[in-house]
Amino acid sequence: MATKELPAYLQSIFYPLFNHAKDLECKLMLIDQMLEVGDRKELPFLAELETHENPKISNKAFEIKSKLQDKLGLISESERRRLPMNLCFIYDEFNIRPSKVDPDLEFGVTLDIMTME
Repeated sequence: MATKELPAYLQSIFYPLFNHAKDLECKLMLIDQMLEVGDRKELPFLAELETHENPKISNKAFEIKSKLQDKLGLISESERRRLPMNLCFIYDEFNIRPSKVDPDLEFGVTLDIMTME
């Protein structure tokens, strides 16, 4: 018999507390507490809350998720997609020059990199 695992956001201890909270202030206070006592299990729940219909909750969830990632020493998804700084200088490092401009693709905009020799 196959076991079914709960979705990641349901693993958070704050999930049932958040669902039973009646007013907005209590929900915002719970989100704040995720930073104080939360761990990795809160990150999927905070990501789920970022899509909440109330902008105060979604903004607070985004803020706390970023701070919790910093506290835990994790790299965010947007940081993971960034290129390392040393790749910014790859043209100079390997003496690579961009290809010549195709006249069919000329849009009237000159780029400094295209005039380098």
